[in-house]
Amino acid sequence: MSQLVFLDGRIVEVDAANVSVLDRANLFGDGLYEVIRCYSGSLFELGTHVERLLAGAAALGVTHDWTQESLESGARRLQAETGIVEGEMYIQLSRGPAVRTHYFPDSQFPTVFITLSPVRPIPADARTAGTSVITCPDMRHGWCHLKTVNLLSNCLAKEKAHRHGVWEGLMLRGLDTMALPGSVEEYCDAPGELAAVSPGDEFAGWVTEGASANVFVVKDGRIATPPKQNILPGVTRRIALELANEAGYEVKERRVSAKELLVADEVFLTSTVGEIMPVVNVDGHSVGEGEPGPITGKLAHMYTERVASCAASVQLRG
Repeated sequence: MSQLVFLDGRIVEVDAANVSVLDRANLFGDGLYEVIRCYSGSLFELGTHVERLLAGAAALGVTHDWTQESLESGARRLQAETGIVEGEMYIQLSRGPAVRTHYFPDSQFPTVFITLSPVRPIPADARTAGTSVITCPDMRHGWCHLKTVNLLSNCLAKEKAHRHGVWEGLMLRGLDTMALPGSVEEYCDAPGELAAVSPGDEFAGWVTEGASANVFVVKDGRIATPPKQNILPGVTRRIALELANEAGYEVKERRVSAKELLVADEVFLTSTVGEIMPVVNVDGHSVGEGEPGPITGKLAHMYTERVASCAASVQLRG
């Protein structure tokens, strides 16, 4: 079956899903997006994602006629017509096409499209054996708390991780030096910022998040994650915080220093596709015992149960 796309209220073949070259998402990255995991035909936390999308549009002054109900209905229609039951959905809302000027146009004609594809494969042992990450400077703009399509810095961090054969790039701010790279090769080929640092060394900077994930550290049974400033507070991050509180762990949203990554007992990532992912290596340094820790494992199990419970409730309603 060829791919179907929901575009401005209609479901069409992808080859017929035409978006103007003058769309401001194309010209300026002037748009927002969400990624939603589909489990057993159920769109997990769909309402939460759509609510965040609409809140972001309001914050950026994107005027449109879409409602929570109409967007959720469109998403469910697309899932039903594609028949994809294990997938990842992408929703994008832009300010729409206009004559190219940096300031906002007087009249806005927003573009909305939704796609649903089979879920990207996760390495078979990533959630059981853990994964590795590399650190890099956080060069993003100050509006990274909104899920906009301005993702060049995130793509560079992900490319750096890919070239080093690791899962994710963790971004750091407040470094002593942050020289601008002269090329993609210079940026990607450089080692991680903590590669030459030993646990216990003094090191400036703090962790914000990954290129496509939020980050948590665990020390002496206590969990910490960077606060909402300078990060995109993810839906899976929120669920992880809820689960940690349910399990009785001490949890704090606070600034996490970069050097804490090297002395943490556990580190884990949260994201829509990766779910709760244990990290066992940062810039070549083992995290804790070099294997997924018990708190990460407990939260990952609770997350799996939450997903199964939500999918079952949707099937019962259907």
